[in-house]
Amino acid sequence: MNAAVDAWAPKVGETRACTAFAVSARTRRHHRQQAQGRAAPRPSRASGCPRVLPAWRIPDRERERIVALLCEPRFCDLAPAQIYHRLLDDGVYVCSIRQMYRLLNEKGLVRDRRRGHKRAPGYAAPQVHATAPNMAWSWDISRLAGPEARVYFFLYLIIDVYSRKIVGWTVDTTESDKIARRLINTTAKREGINADTLVLHSDRGAQMTSLTVADLLEKLGVTRSLSRPRVSNDNPFSEAAFKTVKYRPDYPKRFENIAAARAWMRTFAAWYNADHYHSGIGYHHPADVHDGTATSTVTKRQTVLDAAYHAHPDRFRNKPPAAPALPAESWINRPTI
Repeated sequence: MNAAVDAWAPKVGETRACTAFAVSARTRRHHRQQAQGRAAPRPSRASGCPRVLPAWRIPDRERERIVALLCEPRFCDLAPAQIYHRLLDDGVYVCSIRQMYRLLNEKGLVRDRRRGHKRAPGYAAPQVHATAPNMAWSWDISRLAGPEARVYFFLYLIIDVYSRKIVGWTVDTTESDKIARRLINTTAKREGINADTLVLHSDRGAQMTSLTVADLLEKLGVTRSLSRPRVSNDNPFSEAAFKTVKYRPDYPKRFENIAAARAWMRTFAAWYNADHYHSGIGYHHPADVHDGTATSTVTKRQTVLDAAYHAHPDRFRNKPPAAPALPAESWINRPTI
């Protein structure tokens, strides 16, 4: 069929074809020579010969001075366009606005110049491990909407990483390290925490990193663990608990007063610990896992499943049903190796 088409199709010269496709005839010939293995190799710079830089390129030393200038305290919060015109008003020209962006981009400082040219090293991902209750806790603070706009109450919540039980909570009108200290101290005493047995994990909020809380943890013998900056996944248990709080069907749009907020939270904590079937712990109640009574629940569930299997084995094609087991361990940022 192609031969028949070639028989009657008009011939088009290479120049006309290149013009129709907006391709240079020289480029076409070069590609054809490459395909045939006859293209001349590109000239390479002889080894040891210094690279000739374009005349318009700013020398490395001056580039460093420009980056340092852009990171000065008076300029670190300004866009390059504003810096450029401020310098012009002062009778100074260093480079174009676009060149400022290029230099900042080379140093990874386009979005953050407050920490200057020499940036702090990155934070390692925290790793928290628990194989039993009261080995690791996670805590955080969340806002609850008050009676009117821009009025909030603050929920302080402490979750056991292994059992997922709410071991401590309070609602107050302010975010304060003193309130956090009192809650942590009361919860640790109620749970009978011994020195050097507990890790307390949190994000890097002002209350979490305060000296007041740090002094208390040192006094109690509790190890402090902190999330990386702006990484919410480093504190998943507290974040998940707050989502459960605010997605409850009876969660009000606003609380009339702090007494109403505390009353609602008291009801929620009782439900969450004693009635809620938590998927992360094999659909057991957090209070049962925390107290060690969930093992008997696993046995009872398995007895029911065994009876169902023996009554109708043909309904279970693959294998006999098994009740979800209790977790052997719980991690924040489990190691990948």
